[in-house]
Amino acid sequence: MDASPPTPTPDGDDALAALQQELAQTRAQLAKAEKRLKAREGLLAGLSQHVPGVLFKVVVPPGGEAQLHYISERAAELYELDAQATGLDWSAHYHRIHPDDLPLVQQLSREIADQEGKLQQFEYRTILPKKGQRWMAGQAMAAREGPDGSTAWYGYTQDVTEQKLYAQALIDARTADQANHAKSEFLSRMSHELRTPLNAIIGFAQLLQMDRSSVFGDEHRRRVNLIEKAGQHLLSMLGDVLDLSRIEAGDLPLSIESQDVDLVADDALSMVGALARHSQIRIDTHGVGSHVYALADRVRLRQVLVNLLSNAIKYNRAGGTVQLRARRAGSEVLIEVQDSGIGMSPEQQAQLFQPFNRLGVEQSGIEGTGIGLVIVHKLVSLMGGRIEVESQAGEGSCFRITLPAADSEPEVTDQIPLSDGDLFARPATILYAEDNEVNVALVHQVIKLRPHWRLLVAMNGKRALEVARRHRPDLMLIDMHLGDMTGLDLATALDAEDATRDIPRVALSADAMPDRIHAARAHGFKAYLTKPLDVMALLRCLEEALPLDGPAPPSS
Repeated sequence: MDASPPTPTPDGDDALAALQQELAQTRAQLAKAEKRLKAREGLLAGLSQHVPGVLFKVVVPPGGEAQLHYISERAAELYELDAQATGLDWSAHYHRIHPDDLPLVQQLSREIADQEGKLQQFEYRTILPKKGQRWMAGQAMAAREGPDGSTAWYGYTQDVTEQKLYAQALIDARTADQANHAKSEFLSRMSHELRTPLNAIIGFAQLLQMDRSSVFGDEHRRRVNLIEKAGQHLLSMLGDVLDLSRIEAGDLPLSIESQDVDLVADDALSMVGALARHSQIRIDTHGVGSHVYALADRVRLRQVLVNLLSNAIKYNRAGGTVQLRARRAGSEVLIEVQDSGIGMSPEQQAQLFQPFNRLGVEQSGIEGTGIGLVIVHKLVSLMGGRIEVESQAGEGSCFRITLPAADSEPEVTDQIPLSDGDLFARPATILYAEDNEVNVALVHQVIKLRPHWRLLVAMNGKRALEVARRHRPDLMLIDMHLGDMTGLDLATALDAEDATRDIPRVALSADAMPDRIHAARAHGFKAYLTKPLDVMALLRCLEEALPLDGPAPPSS
Protein backbone atom coordinates (compact mmCIF):
# COMPACT_ATOMS: atom_id res chain seq x y z
CA MET A 1 0.00 0.00 0.00
CA ASP A 2 1.15 3.52 -0.66
CA ALA A 3 2.86 5.40 2.24
CA SER A 4 1.09 8.62 3.12
CA PRO A 5 3.08 11.79 4.05
CA PRO A 6 3.33 12.43 7.72
CA THR A 7 0.75 14.71 9.08
CA PRO A 8 2.34 17.76 10.81
CA THR A 9 1.76 17.90 14.45
CA PRO A 10 1.10 21.18 16.28
CA ASP A 11 4.58 21.11 17.82
CA GLY A 12 6.17 20.68 14.36
CA ASP A 13 4.35 23.70 12.97
CA ASP A 14 5.63 25.90 15.77
CA ALA A 15 9.22 24.78 15.28
CA LEU A 16 9.08 25.48 11.55
CA ALA A 17 7.64 28.93 12.10
CA ALA A 18 10.31 29.71 14.66
CA LEU A 19 13.00 28.53 12.27
CA GLN A 20 11.61 30.69 9.46
CA GLN A 21 11.43 33.72 11.76
CA GLU A 22 14.98 33.19 12.94
CA LEU A 23 16.09 32.87 9.33
CA ALA A 24 14.34 36.16 8.45
CA GLN A 25 15.98 37.93 11.38
CA THR A 26 19.35 36.62 10.34
CA ARG A 27 18.80 37.82 6.79
CA ALA A 28 17.81 41.27 8.11
CA GLN A 29 20.90 41.42 10.32
CA LEU A 30 23.07 40.39 7.40
CA ALA A 31 21.48 43.08 5.27
CA LYS A 32 22.16 45.69 7.97
CA ALA A 33 25.72 44.46 8.37
CA GLU A 34 26.25 44.58 4.63
CA LYS A 35 24.83 48.11 4.55
CA ARG A 36 27.12 49.19 7.37
CA LEU A 37 30.06 47.53 5.66
CA LYS A 38 29.32 49.34 2.41
CA ALA A 39 29.00 52.61 4.33
CA ARG A 40 32.38 52.02 5.98
CA GLU A 41 33.93 51.05 2.68
CA GLY A 42 32.52 54.26 1.20
CA LEU A 43 33.92 56.27 4.11
CA LEU A 44 37.31 54.61 3.74
CA ALA A 45 37.27 55.22 -0.01
CA GLY A 46 36.35 58.87 0.59
CA LEU A 47 39.17 59.27 3.08
CA SER A 48 41.56 57.53 0.73
CA GLN A 49 40.62 59.83 -2.14
CA HIS A 50 40.09 63.18 -0.45
CA VAL A 51 42.25 63.44 2.70
CA PRO A 52 45.21 65.69 1.69
CA GLY A 53 47.80 63.09 2.60
CA VAL A 54 48.40 59.36 2.82
CA LEU A 55 46.87 56.91 5.34
CA PHE A 56 48.71 53.61 5.72
CA LYS A 57 48.95 50.38 7.73
CA VAL A 58 52.21 48.43 7.77
CA VAL A 59 52.65 45.05 9.47
CA VAL A 60 56.09 43.85 10.60
CA PRO A 61 56.22 40.14 11.50
CA PRO A 62 58.85 38.98 14.02
CA GLY A 63 62.20 39.02 12.25
CA GLY A 64 60.56 39.84 8.93
CA GLU A 65 60.34 42.73 6.51
CA ALA A 66 57.64 45.38 6.65
CA GLN A 67 54.57 44.47 4.63
CA LEU A 68 52.13 47.04 3.33
CA HIS A 69 48.55 46.06 4.27
CA TYR A 70 46.87 49.32 3.31
CA ILE A 71 47.80 52.64 1.75
CA SER A 72 45.36 55.32 0.55
CA GLU A 73 45.04 56.20 -3.10
CA ARG A 74 46.72 59.61 -2.82
CA ALA A 75 50.09 57.91 -2.28
CA ALA A 76 50.56 57.71 -6.04
CA GLU A 77 50.04 61.46 -6.35
CA LEU A 78 52.05 62.35 -3.23
CA TYR A 79 55.14 60.38 -4.27
CA GLU A 80 54.53 60.57 -8.04
CA LEU A 81 54.38 56.77 -8.38
CA ASP A 82 52.95 54.80 -11.30
CA ALA A 83 50.55 52.59 -9.33
CA GLN A 84 49.10 50.90 -12.41
CA ALA A 85 52.47 49.79 -13.71
CA THR A 86 54.16 48.68 -10.48
CA GLY A 87 51.42 48.58 -7.88
CA LEU A 88 51.83 50.25 -4.51
CA ASP A 89 54.15 48.51 -2.10
CA TRP A 90 55.87 49.80 1.01
CA SER A 91 59.33 49.93 -0.56
CA ALA A 92 58.21 51.96 -3.59
CA HIS A 93 58.28 55.30 -1.82
CA TYR A 94 61.85 54.74 -0.59
CA HIS A 95 63.03 55.53 -4.11
CA ARG A 96 61.67 59.06 -3.71
CA ILE A 97 63.25 59.85 -0.34
CA HIS A 98 66.23 62.20 -0.39
CA PRO A 99 69.46 60.13 -0.14
CA ASP A 100 70.60 62.12 2.89
CA ASP A 101 67.32 61.40 4.73
CA LEU A 102 66.82 57.74 3.75
CA PRO A 103 68.92 56.20 6.60
CA LEU A 104 66.96 58.23 9.16
CA VAL A 105 63.61 57.12 7.71
CA GLN A 106 64.66 53.44 7.73
CA GLN A 107 65.88 53.74 11.30
CA LEU A 108 62.59 55.41 12.27
CA SER A 109 60.65 52.48 10.77
CA ARG A 110 62.46 50.09 13.10
CA GLU A 111 61.96 52.37 16.10
CA ILE A 112 58.20 52.64 15.48
CA ALA A 113 57.88 48.83 15.38
CA ASP A 114 59.85 48.47 18.65
CA GLN A 115 57.91 51.10 20.64
CA GLU A 116 54.30 49.96 20.94
CA GLY A 117 51.74 52.63 21.78
CA LYS A 118 54.13 55.59 21.44
CA LEU A 119 53.23 58.35 18.97
CA GLN A 120 56.16 58.98 16.66
CA GLN A 121 56.51 62.14 14.56
CA PHE A 122 58.74 62.30 11.52
CA GLU A 123 59.83 64.64 8.74
CA TYR A 124 61.94 64.04 5.66
CA ARG A 125 62.62 65.29 2.15
CA THR A 126 61.70 63.67 -1.15
CA ILE A 127 62.97 64.22 -4.66
CA LEU A 128 60.04 63.96 -7.09
CA PRO A 129 60.35 63.76 -10.89
CA LYS A 130 57.99 66.71 -11.52
CA LYS A 131 57.80 68.79 -8.35
CA GLY A 132 61.45 68.49 -7.35
CA GLN A 133 62.33 68.62 -3.67
CA ARG A 134 59.37 68.41 -1.28
CA TRP A 135 59.06 68.10 2.49
CA MET A 136 56.97 65.27 3.97
CA ALA A 137 55.86 65.01 7.58
CA GLY A 138 53.57 62.71 9.53
CA GLN A 139 52.83 60.61 12.59
CA ALA A 140 52.64 56.86 13.30
CA MET A 141 51.84 54.55 16.23
CA ALA A 142 52.56 50.80 16.62
CA ALA A 143 50.33 48.09 18.15
CA ARG A 144 50.78 44.31 18.64
CA GLU A 145 48.47 42.29 16.38
CA GLY A 146 47.99 38.59 15.60
CA PRO A 147 49.03 35.44 17.40
CA ASP A 148 52.49 35.45 15.83
CA GLY A 149 53.53 38.65 17.65
CA SER A 150 53.46 40.87 14.55
CA THR A 151 53.54 44.64 14.99
CA ALA A 152 51.17 46.79 13.00
CA TRP A 153 51.75 50.49 12.76
CA TYR A 154 49.25 52.98 11.56
CA GLY A 155 50.24 56.37 10.25
CA TYR A 156 49.58 59.46 8.21
CA THR A 157 51.93 61.38 5.90
CA GLN A 158 51.38 64.71 4.11
CA ASP A 159 53.27 67.22 2.00
CA VAL A 160 54.26 70.15 4.27
CA THR A 161 56.45 72.04 1.80
CA GLU A 162 54.24 75.14 1.76
CA GLN A 163 54.11 75.23 5.56
CA LYS A 164 57.90 74.91 5.69
CA LEU A 165 58.33 77.70 3.16
CA TYR A 166 55.88 79.92 5.07
CA ALA A 167 57.63 79.23 8.37
CA GLN A 168 60.99 79.99 6.76
CA ALA A 169 59.57 83.17 5.25
CA LEU A 170 58.43 84.26 8.72
CA ILE A 171 61.90 83.56 10.10
CA ASP A 172 63.51 85.43 7.21
CA ALA A 173 61.13 88.37 7.68
CA ARG A 174 61.83 88.46 11.41
CA THR A 175 65.57 88.28 10.75
CA ALA A 176 65.31 91.04 8.14
CA ASP A 177 63.27 93.18 10.53
CA GLN A 178 65.86 92.72 13.26
CA ALA A 179 68.63 93.52 10.78
CA ASN A 180 66.79 96.66 9.63
CA HIS A 181 66.28 97.73 13.23
CA ALA A 182 69.97 97.20 13.98
CA LYS A 183 70.85 99.05 10.79
CA SER A 184 68.59 101.96 11.73
CA GLU A 185 70.14 102.12 15.20
CA PHE A 186 73.63 102.11 13.71
CA LEU A 187 72.74 104.79 11.17
CA SER A 188 71.17 106.90 13.91
CA ARG A 189 74.33 106.70 16.02
CA MET A 190 76.60 107.25 13.03
CA SER A 191 74.55 110.22 11.91
CA HIS A 192 74.70 111.76 15.39
CA GLU A 193 78.43 111.17 15.84
CA LEU A 194 79.35 112.57 12.42
CA ARG A 195 76.92 115.47 12.39
CA THR A 196 78.04 116.81 15.77
CA PRO A 197 81.60 117.74 14.70
CA LEU A 198 80.34 118.81 11.28
CA ASN A 199 78.00 121.19 13.08
CA ALA A 200 80.98 123.06 14.50
CA ILE A 201 83.00 122.95 11.26
CA ILE A 202 80.25 124.25 8.97
CA GLY A 203 78.61 126.55 11.49
CA PHE A 204 81.74 128.44 12.52
CA ALA A 205 82.89 128.56 8.88
CA GLN A 206 79.62 130.28 7.95
CA LEU A 207 79.98 132.73 10.84
CA LEU A 208 83.53 133.59 9.79
CA GLN A 209 82.39 134.28 6.23
CA MET A 210 79.62 136.53 7.54
CA ASP A 211 82.15 138.54 9.56
CA ARG A 212 82.80 141.75 7.62
CA SER A 213 85.47 143.10 9.96
CA SER A 214 89.03 143.74 8.78
CA VAL A 215 90.44 140.85 10.81
CA PHE A 216 90.34 138.48 7.84
CA GLY A 217 91.70 139.19 4.40
CA ASP A 218 90.48 137.76 1.12
CA GLU A 219 92.91 134.82 1.33
CA HIS A 220 91.63 133.90 4.78
CA ARG A 221 88.05 134.08 3.57
CA ARG A 222 88.90 131.84 0.63
CA ARG A 223 90.37 129.27 3.01
CA VAL A 224 87.33 129.42 5.26
CA ASN A 225 85.15 128.95 2.20
CA LEU A 226 87.11 125.79 1.34
CA ILE A 227 86.56 124.52 4.90
CA GLU A 228 82.81 125.03 4.58
CA LYS A 229 82.71 123.43 1.12
CA ALA A 230 84.58 120.36 2.38
CA GLY A 231 82.21 120.10 5.32
CA GLN A 232 79.17 120.48 3.08
CA HIS A 233 80.52 117.79 0.74
CA LEU A 234 80.96 115.38 3.66
CA LEU A 235 77.47 116.26 4.89
CA SER A 236 76.05 115.62 1.41
CA MET A 237 77.65 112.18 1.26
CA LEU A 238 76.32 111.37 4.74
CA GLY A 239 72.84 112.51 3.73
CA ASP A 240 72.91 110.41 0.55
CA VAL A 241 73.91 107.27 2.46
CA LEU A 242 71.19 107.84 5.06
CA ASP A 243 68.56 108.55 2.39
CA LEU A 244 69.45 105.39 0.48
CA SER A 245 69.29 103.33 3.67
CA ARG A 246 65.90 104.79 4.61
CA ILE A 247 64.50 104.09 1.16
CA GLU A 248 65.74 100.49 1.18
CA ALA A 249 64.30 100.00 4.67
CA GLY A 250 60.94 101.47 3.59
CA ASP A 251 61.34 104.17 6.24
CA LEU A 252 61.21 107.32 4.14
CA PRO A 253 58.02 109.31 4.82
CA LEU A 254 56.40 110.98 1.82
CA SER A 255 53.56 113.49 1.60
CA ILE A 256 52.10 113.11 -1.90
CA GLU A 257 50.09 116.22 -2.73
CA SER A 258 49.45 118.56 -5.62
CA GLN A 259 52.65 120.54 -6.30
CA ASP A 260 53.30 123.50 -8.57
CA VAL A 261 56.30 122.22 -10.54
CA ASP A 262 57.33 125.80 -11.38
CA LEU A 263 57.62 126.78 -7.72
CA VAL A 264 59.56 123.64 -6.85
CA ALA A 265 61.82 124.27 -9.84
CA ASP A 266 62.44 127.85 -8.62
CA ASP A 267 63.60 126.47 -5.26
CA ALA A 268 65.90 123.97 -6.97
CA LEU A 269 67.33 126.60 -9.32
CA SER A 270 68.14 128.91 -6.43
CA MET A 271 70.05 126.07 -4.76
CA VAL A 272 72.23 125.34 -7.82
CA GLY A 273 72.60 128.94 -9.01
CA ALA A 274 76.00 129.50 -7.38
CA LEU A 275 77.35 126.25 -8.82
CA ALA A 276 76.17 127.21 -12.30
CA ARG A 277 77.77 130.66 -12.11
CA HIS A 278 81.05 129.22 -10.82
CA SER A 279 81.06 126.61 -13.61
CA GLN A 280 80.10 129.20 -16.27
CA ILE A 281 76.96 127.26 -17.20
CA ARG A 282 73.84 129.00 -18.46
CA ILE A 283 70.52 127.53 -17.31
CA ASP A 284 67.64 127.96 -19.76
CA THR A 285 64.27 127.97 -17.97
CA HIS A 286 62.05 129.03 -20.88
CA GLY A 287 60.45 125.58 -20.76
CA VAL A 288 58.86 126.25 -17.35
CA GLY A 289 56.44 128.91 -16.19
CA SER A 290 53.09 127.49 -17.24
CA HIS A 291 52.15 126.33 -13.72
CA VAL A 292 52.11 122.59 -14.25
CA TYR A 293 50.72 120.62 -11.29
CA ALA A 294 52.04 117.17 -10.36
CA LEU A 295 51.31 114.73 -7.55
CA ALA A 296 54.56 114.52 -5.58
CA ASP A 297 56.30 115.17 -2.29
CA ARG A 298 57.58 118.74 -2.45
CA VAL A 299 60.84 118.17 -0.56
CA ARG A 300 61.71 115.01 -2.46
CA LEU A 301 60.79 116.47 -5.86
CA ARG A 302 63.07 119.40 -5.12
CA GLN A 303 65.79 116.92 -4.12
CA VAL A 304 65.36 115.11 -7.44
CA LEU A 305 65.59 118.34 -9.46
CA VAL A 306 68.59 119.61 -7.48
CA ASN A 307 70.41 116.34 -8.10
CA LEU A 308 69.68 116.29 -11.83
CA LEU A 309 70.52 119.98 -12.27
CA SER A 310 73.75 119.62 -10.26
CA ASN A 311 74.85 116.68 -12.41
CA ALA A 312 73.95 118.57 -15.59
CA ILE A 313 76.18 121.43 -14.40
CA LYS A 314 79.08 119.34 -13.04
CA TYR A 315 79.36 117.07 -16.08
CA ASN A 316 79.03 119.93 -18.57
CA ARG A 317 81.70 122.01 -20.28
CA ALA A 318 82.62 125.64 -19.66
CA GLY A 319 80.16 127.89 -21.47
CA GLY A 320 77.67 125.04 -21.80
CA THR A 321 73.93 125.13 -21.23
CA VAL A 322 71.32 123.30 -19.18
CA GLN A 323 67.67 123.31 -20.21
CA LEU A 324 64.82 122.73 -17.75
CA ARG A 325 61.38 121.98 -19.22
CA ALA A 326 58.04 120.92 -17.71
CA ARG A 327 54.70 120.24 -19.39
CA ARG A 328 51.55 118.22 -18.96
CA ALA A 329 50.85 115.30 -21.29
CA GLY A 330 47.42 113.81 -20.66
CA SER A 331 47.31 112.36 -17.15
CA GLU A 332 51.05 112.81 -16.63
CA VAL A 333 53.59 115.58 -16.12
CA LEU A 334 56.92 115.44 -17.98
CA ILE A 335 59.98 117.18 -16.52
CA GLU A 336 63.18 117.23 -18.57
CA VAL A 337 66.72 118.26 -17.65
CA GLN A 338 68.95 118.43 -20.73
CA ASP A 339 72.62 119.41 -20.84
CA SER A 340 75.34 119.98 -23.44
CA GLY A 341 77.90 118.03 -21.43
CA ILE A 342 80.11 114.99 -21.85
CA GLY A 343 77.25 112.52 -22.31
CA MET A 344 77.40 108.78 -21.73
CA SER A 345 78.16 105.69 -23.75
CA PRO A 346 75.62 102.83 -23.96
CA GLU A 347 77.78 100.85 -21.52
CA GLN A 348 77.68 103.69 -19.00
CA GLN A 349 73.91 104.07 -19.39
CA ALA A 350 73.45 100.37 -18.62
CA GLN A 351 75.15 100.91 -15.22
CA LEU A 352 73.57 104.29 -14.52
CA PHE A 353 71.46 103.40 -11.49
CA GLN A 354 73.92 101.08 -9.72
CA PRO A 355 74.88 102.25 -6.19
CA PHE A 356 78.40 103.68 -5.78
CA ASN A 357 79.15 103.29 -9.49
CA ARG A 358 80.58 106.55 -10.85
CA LEU A 359 80.73 105.21 -14.41
CA GLY A 360 84.49 105.61 -14.74
CA VAL A 361 84.72 109.34 -13.90
CA GLU A 362 86.38 108.80 -10.51
CA GLN A 363 89.61 110.37 -11.78
CA SER A 364 87.92 113.42 -13.30
CA GLY A 365 88.21 115.50 -10.14
CA ILE A 366 84.43 115.98 -10.03
CA GLU A 367 83.05 115.34 -6.55
CA GLY A 368 80.41 112.67 -6.14
CA THR A 369 79.37 109.51 -4.30
CA GLY A 370 77.84 107.45 -7.08
CA ILE A 371 74.49 107.14 -5.31
CA GLY A 372 72.75 110.42 -6.20
CA LEU A 373 71.06 109.04 -9.31
CA VAL A 374 70.18 105.83 -7.46
CA ILE A 375 68.28 107.94 -4.92
CA VAL A 376 66.64 109.95 -7.73
CA HIS A 377 65.47 106.73 -9.39
CA LYS A 378 64.04 105.35 -6.15
CA LEU A 379 62.39 108.63 -5.13
CA VAL A 380 60.68 109.01 -8.49
CA SER A 381 59.39 105.42 -8.22
CA LEU A 382 58.12 106.02 -4.68
CA MET A 383 56.19 109.06 -5.96
CA GLY A 384 54.48 106.89 -8.59
CA GLY A 385 56.62 108.05 -11.52
CA ARG A 386 59.44 106.83 -13.72
CA ILE A 387 62.73 108.19 -15.06
CA GLU A 388 64.30 107.74 -18.48
CA VAL A 389 67.56 108.94 -20.00
CA GLU A 390 68.77 109.66 -23.52
CA SER A 391 72.46 110.31 -23.93
CA GLN A 392 75.28 110.23 -26.45
CA ALA A 393 78.96 110.41 -25.60
CA GLY A 394 80.32 113.88 -26.30
CA GLU A 395 76.92 115.42 -27.00
CA GLY A 396 75.14 115.61 -23.65
CA SER A 397 72.29 113.89 -21.81
CA CYS A 398 68.57 114.36 -21.26
CA PHE A 399 66.87 113.00 -18.12
CA ARG A 400 63.09 112.76 -18.35
CA ILE A 401 60.89 112.36 -15.27
CA THR A 402 57.25 111.32 -15.58
CA LEU A 403 54.91 111.94 -12.63
CA PRO A 404 51.12 111.64 -12.18
CA ALA A 405 49.39 114.91 -12.97
CA ALA A 406 47.30 116.68 -10.32
CA ASP A 407 43.79 117.78 -11.20
CA SER A 408 43.75 120.67 -8.73
CA GLU A 409 46.04 123.49 -7.69
CA PRO A 410 48.14 123.14 -4.51
CA GLU A 411 46.56 124.40 -1.31
CA VAL A 412 47.67 127.86 -0.32
CA THR A 413 49.94 127.81 2.74
CA ASP A 414 48.84 129.68 5.82
CA GLN A 415 52.37 130.54 6.94
CA ILE A 416 52.81 134.13 8.03
CA PRO A 417 55.51 135.88 6.01
CA LEU A 418 58.49 137.07 7.98
CA SER A 419 59.29 140.72 8.36
CA ASP A 420 62.95 141.56 7.99
CA GLY A 421 62.58 144.49 10.36
CA ASP A 422 59.98 144.03 13.07
CA LEU A 423 60.83 140.47 14.06
CA PHE A 424 64.55 141.17 14.21
CA ALA A 425 63.95 144.08 16.53
CA ARG A 426 61.48 142.34 18.84
CA PRO A 427 63.14 141.25 22.13
CA ALA A 428 63.00 137.53 22.83
CA THR A 429 64.45 135.10 25.34
CA ILE A 430 65.53 131.75 23.94
CA LEU A 431 66.44 128.81 26.19
CA TYR A 432 68.89 126.38 24.59
CA ALA A 433 69.01 122.85 26.08
CA GLU A 434 72.29 121.29 24.91
CA ASP A 435 74.99 119.20 26.62
CA ASN A 436 77.76 119.87 24.08
CA GLU A 437 79.83 122.99 24.80
CA VAL A 438 80.97 123.43 21.19
CA ASN A 439 77.36 123.44 19.98
CA VAL A 440 76.46 125.94 22.71
CA ALA A 441 79.31 128.22 21.62
CA LEU A 442 78.15 128.05 17.99
CA VAL A 443 74.51 128.88 18.75
CA HIS A 444 75.66 131.67 21.07
CA GLN A 445 77.51 133.25 18.15
CA VAL A 446 74.49 132.84 15.88
CA ILE A 447 72.16 134.51 18.39
CA LYS A 448 74.54 137.47 18.54
CA LEU A 449 73.40 138.26 14.98
CA ARG A 450 70.05 139.25 16.53
CA PRO A 451 71.03 141.83 19.20
CA HIS A 452 67.55 141.94 20.74
CA TRP A 453 67.53 138.24 21.50
CA ARG A 454 68.81 136.83 24.79
CA LEU A 455 70.15 133.27 25.03
CA LEU A 456 69.85 131.14 28.17
CA VAL A 457 71.67 127.80 28.28
CA ALA A 458 70.90 124.59 30.19
CA MET A 459 73.40 121.74 29.91
CA ASN A 460 70.93 118.96 30.75
CA GLY A 461 67.21 118.27 30.79
CA LYS A 462 66.65 118.77 34.51
CA ARG A 463 68.36 122.16 34.45
CA ALA A 464 66.36 123.17 31.33
CA LEU A 465 63.11 122.41 33.15
CA GLU A 466 64.18 124.51 36.15
CA VAL A 467 65.20 127.49 33.98
CA ALA A 468 61.96 127.27 31.99
CA ARG A 469 59.93 127.44 35.20
CA ARG A 470 61.87 130.39 36.56
CA HIS A 471 62.32 132.57 33.47
CA ARG A 472 59.51 131.48 31.13
CA PRO A 473 61.41 131.85 27.80
CA ASP A 474 59.68 132.89 24.58
CA LEU A 475 61.05 129.80 22.83
CA MET A 476 63.08 126.69 23.66
CA LEU A 477 65.72 125.23 21.35
CA ILE A 478 66.15 121.59 22.41
CA ASP A 479 68.70 118.92 21.54
CA MET A 480 67.36 115.35 21.40
CA HIS A 481 70.14 113.85 23.54
CA LEU A 482 70.67 115.73 26.80
CA GLY A 483 72.58 113.21 28.87
CA ASP A 484 70.08 112.81 31.72
CA MET A 485 67.04 112.61 29.41
CA THR A 486 65.97 112.89 25.80
CA GLY A 487 64.43 115.94 24.20
CA LEU A 488 61.15 114.03 24.05
CA ASP A 489 61.33 113.39 27.80
CA LEU A 490 61.88 117.11 28.37
CA ALA A 491 58.88 117.95 26.15
CA THR A 492 56.72 115.56 28.20
CA ALA A 493 57.88 117.22 31.42
CA LEU A 494 57.13 120.68 30.00
CA ASP A 495 53.63 119.58 28.99
CA ALA A 496 52.95 118.31 32.52
CA GLU A 497 53.02 121.84 34.01
CA ASP A 498 50.71 124.74 33.25
CA ALA A 499 53.53 127.28 33.46
CA THR A 500 55.64 125.64 30.75
CA ARG A 501 53.11 123.77 28.61
CA ASP A 502 52.66 126.48 25.97
CA ILE A 503 56.32 127.44 25.45
CA PRO A 504 57.10 127.02 21.72
CA ARG A 505 59.86 124.49 21.11
CA VAL A 506 62.19 123.76 18.21
CA ALA A 507 64.37 120.65 17.97
CA LEU A 508 68.02 120.99 16.99
CA SER A 509 69.69 117.60 16.82
CA ALA A 510 72.27 115.51 15.03
CA ASP A 511 69.76 112.64 15.07
CA ALA A 512 68.22 112.86 11.60
CA MET A 513 66.31 109.57 11.57
CA PRO A 514 62.66 109.84 10.43
CA ASP A 515 61.16 108.11 13.47
CA ARG A 516 62.81 110.66 15.77
CA ILE A 517 61.51 113.55 13.65
CA HIS A 518 57.97 112.11 13.64
CA ALA A 519 58.10 111.62 17.41
CA ALA A 520 59.22 115.22 17.94
CA ARG A 521 56.34 116.51 15.81
CA ALA A 522 53.96 114.38 17.88
CA HIS A 523 55.39 115.96 21.06
CA GLY A 524 54.53 119.46 19.85
CA PHE A 525 57.81 120.64 18.35
CA LYS A 526 57.18 123.38 15.80
CA ALA A 527 60.22 122.42 13.72
CA TYR A 528 63.04 119.90 13.65
CA LEU A 529 66.44 121.20 12.51
CA THR A 530 69.29 118.80 11.95
CA LYS A 531 72.95 119.41 12.55
CA PRO A 532 75.11 120.63 10.99
CA LEU A 533 72.99 123.72 11.19
CA ASP A 534 72.66 126.31 8.50
CA VAL A 535 73.07 129.68 10.21
CA MET A 536 70.47 131.53 8.16
CA ALA A 537 68.07 128.58 8.25
CA LEU A 538 68.30 128.52 12.05
CA LEU A 539 67.61 132.25 12.26
CA ARG A 540 64.63 131.99 9.90
CA CYS A 541 63.23 129.07 11.86
CA LEU A 542 63.54 130.86 15.20
CA GLU A 543 61.96 133.99 13.77
CA GLU A 544 59.01 131.97 12.49
CA ALA A 545 58.58 129.96 15.70
CA LEU A 546 58.71 132.95 18.06
CA PRO A 547 55.22 134.09 19.10
CA LEU A 548 54.04 137.23 17.31
CA ASP A 549 52.46 138.64 20.44
CA GLY A 550 55.72 138.83 22.36
CA PRO A 551 56.94 141.95 24.17
CA ALA A 552 57.17 145.12 22.16
CA PRO A 553 60.62 146.45 21.18
CA PRO A 554 62.14 149.00 23.56
CA SER A 555 61.32 152.62 22.82
CA SER A 556 64.10 154.81 21.51
